[in-house]
Amino acid sequence: MRHSAYWESVRVGLDSLRAHPTRTLLSTSGVTIGVLALVATLSITDGVDRWSRALIERESSVQDVVLSTRRVVEADGLTRRVHHRPVFTLEDWSAARAAGPAIASVVLTVSGPAEVAANGRRRSVLLTGCTANLVAFTDLDVGAGRFFSEVEVQRGASVVVLGHRLAEELAAPRDPLWLVGRMVRVGDARREVVGVLAARPGEAELVAFVPVARRGALDPAEADRLTPVLRFKAASVERVPEARGAVLDWVAQRWAREREAIEVTVGLERLENTRKGMLLTRLILGVLVALMLAIGGIGIMNVLLASVAERTREIGIRKAVGARARDVWLHFLAESVVIAAAGSLLGALLGALVAVGATAGFRAATQAPIHPIFRAATFGWVVLAALLVGVVFGTYPARLAARLTPVEAMQRE
Repeated sequence: MRHSAYWESVRVGLDSLRAHPTRTLLSTSGVTIGVLALVATLSITDGVDRWSRALIERESSVQDVVLSTRRVVEADGLTRRVHHRPVFTLEDWSAARAAGPAIASVVLTVSGPAEVAANGRRRSVLLTGCTANLVAFTDLDVGAGRFFSEVEVQRGASVVVLGHRLAEELAAPRDPLWLVGRMVRVGDARREVVGVLAARPGEAELVAFVPVARRGALDPAEADRLTPVLRFKAASVERVPEARGAVLDWVAQRWAREREAIEVTVGLERLENTRKGMLLTRLILGVLVALMLAIGGIGIMNVLLASVAERTREIGIRKAVGARARDVWLHFLAESVVIAAAGSLLGALLGALVAVGATAGFRAATQAPIHPIFRAATFGWVVLAALLVGVVFGTYPARLAARLTPVEAMQRE
């Protein structure tokens, strides 16, 4: 019996909405705009978040845990020189890859100045000795040829990969790709050019890459000046602290006696700033969307208050023939929830279209591969928002109508 009375109240509410289509449409528009903003905001920010995380992982050191050595240490205000410093080797690099599940990859690098000569020209460059996975570890893009392989690193092959600007200066007036497959002189050794990096806007530095030597330094004579560095990349931004802990444990096990000479650094401050920036953006947009939904809810409440004032005679007649206050309350509350639900459905559809159109505009303007992400949780929030707006802003008009007595309702009419 209760269920039949409930559905009868809902039916009466729906009939009332159909009887006043213009008023229903106007009251729905506020919720539609609010939900449109909610869906568009969440899907676009999720897409931007995914793109920015991928950008951070590929081009930023925020996920890197860097293992280096130091020549001096400070303690109690005193500085003293470290006499026993480990020199990271390919064996250390191989062992480091199993340091922990939070670590996605490890690269061994050592950089220093060198001279590269070819075609009658000589240039001073920043030469980096590295393992073959540097190309995947950073945003290096090989434009022609290839990067050297892990086998070539293990064998100490006499190969080199040139930066695009360096190749341009050495090959001029020919195309820089002309150098691929030819021999150049790097320091005192002749090496085959196996690849040339792609051109990058604003490229200023002359760079070249060679397989890191087995003992870890580019030149044995410079071993004390150029020390290798192990760079660990965490599996995700959130796992950087876990990766740092795993690296510290690995160092303690492998170099217990030389621990004071090893320095572990990580961009925790930058990482925290990145997280705060993402969270702040979501909070600001969330506040704006909440205000828009509140405006839509106020519109529903105003329409329902006007409806109560217009239909006092109807309320009085219903109560006179046996309708309870609960039935009248459900009647008006059902109108509020239906208005909010209809606005939410329309807003969700329009919000998805706006998100798709907005991200297409972003891609055209910035060339950034940003796409909206539609999650089940996003539409769950839409349903929840519809229920909250309908219940919160429909409760007062519904209670006001339910409190009217038959006599009072007839008198007001």
